[in-house]
Amino acid sequence: MPPTPPSSSDPEAPREQITLLDGTAAEVWQDKDGWSLQINGIRQSHMGPPDVPPKPAAFRWILAALGSNLPERSAHLGGGLLTVPRVLAARRPGSQHIVVELEPELVRLAREKFGLPPEVDLRLGDARAWIDETDDPASTEPFDAIVIDVFAGGRIPPEFTSLDCFARARSKLSPRGRLVVNSVAGPELEITRRALAGMQSLFEHVAMIVQGSVLKGMRSGNAILIGSAEPLDSDAIRAALSEDSARASLVTDIDPIVGGAPPIRGTEQF
Repeated sequence: MPPTPPSSSDPEAPREQITLLDGTAAEVWQDKDGWSLQINGIRQSHMGPPDVPPKPAAFRWILAALGSNLPERSAHLGGGLLTVPRVLAARRPGSQHIVVELEPELVRLAREKFGLPPEVDLRLGDARAWIDETDDPASTEPFDAIVIDVFAGGRIPPEFTSLDCFARARSKLSPRGRLVVNSVAGPELEITRRALAGMQSLFEHVAMIVQGSVLKGMRSGNAILIGSAEPLDSDAIRAALSEDSARASLVTDIDPIVGGAPPIRGTEQF
């Protein structure tokens, strides 16, 4: 999630220590805003009241990117504390949201400590393998939205920003569906440019939500990439962002950013 440290936490709050598959230590704690998940000093996920905008800005931007007509059926690659699926479930009762999370301890926390809304189907597994799945009926019925939010070691694994990953996601979307990717941008825009290039080769409409200082290379931060076959409801997205304290903007003129960069292919490393 966000490549910035948590903005508000209580250092005195009791913290539950968990260990991820690669041996990395993570912490989960409660403060006045809800529950936070922190990995390597970075708040990766947050769970608060579903009727309150999420604390981390990137989650609010993802919700804005989904537009005014929230998905009735969505898939989420990467789960954390299920921030976005929980909000979608609360805002659209009766909807269906599949989440695929690799880390057993995060799945345990979500199920046993916090519980799951009936609208959320949480799967333990490799999200990249799941997006290639052809036998599971739940993965082959079209989705209104697919959200990719996978970070490892503070970076996005290249297999989740590659052209073939985006192509598989595109094949699972309904005609009005959109792909939303939590990416990063900053002084080095190569990953962002090439991920956008991959989206442009597959979707008729591509945009990005980002802060101006990040786009100008003054610092690193989140960038939410959006791909859609149908025109985006840009006015609705901008209206949602106008109320956001993080002051991000919707960028629809993507060509100058891509600048002829090639898409990411396979597991190409950066």
